Amino acid sequence: MTRFDPQDEGFRTRTEAIDALLRQWTLVGASGSYLEAHLMARAALASVDDRLVGTCVTPAEVLALISSLQQRCLLVMVDSIAADHGEALIEELQQLPQPPVVVLMVERREWIRTNAYPLDRVEAVLHTHSFGCGALLDGLASVARGHRYVDPALLSSLQAQSNQHVPSLTSREQDTLRELAQGHTNRQIAKRLGIAESTVREYTRSLLQKLGAQNRTMVVSRAMELGLLLSSNG
Repeated sequence: MTRFDPQDEGFRTRTEAIDALLRQWTLVGASGSYLEAHLMARAALASVDDRLVGTCVTPAEVLALISSLQQRCLLVMVDSIAADHGEALIEELQQLPQPPVVVLMVERREWIRTNAYPLDRVEAVLHTHSFGCGALLDGLASVARGHRYVDPALLSSLQAQSNQHVPSLTSREQDTLRELAQGHTNRQIAKRLGIAESTVREYTRSLLQKLGAQNRTMVVSRAMELGLLLSSNG
């Protein structure tokens, strides 16, 4: 059976539901491929109700377009741009007055285990091979409810690939990890947890050691990879 058969009732129903969810947003596309960016724009022309305002192929284009918008947008980012610029681009986007909601589309599972994919900093992560099976609909529906979403196909892949021991964290280390995942500074974490900044630094050093990470960003990415932050997905 063809997965993307326009005459299939199930495919038509899912497509209509996805279109309804997308109509809630102003959309921006980001891809490192001119072909992908062109096809996104062509798809927008073919849809009367599409809210896509532009597609970009460089981080500078993404930042310029999103900065010019008056409302918060949904950024659909394909891994052809994220592989080289994903982490740095998302960091810059979070500094904007109205950071976008980011949906990351991943083609190659093995790349997700590198720093190119800051899973803790995006609202949804989808495997492109899941398209046509309902994952995109599930992801957009979760985002619409204010929840984070990770494609089950990617989670199972990460768990299957990881043969490393999942470290045991103390309750305070877990609290600190969750605060790090939200991008808080040591001073903010100390205030929120009611502990000294020096204690926060001790917990952070312990997390670095236990998770084999070199910095705070890698701590959170590694924790996501090992399933230590999955509860934050909603």
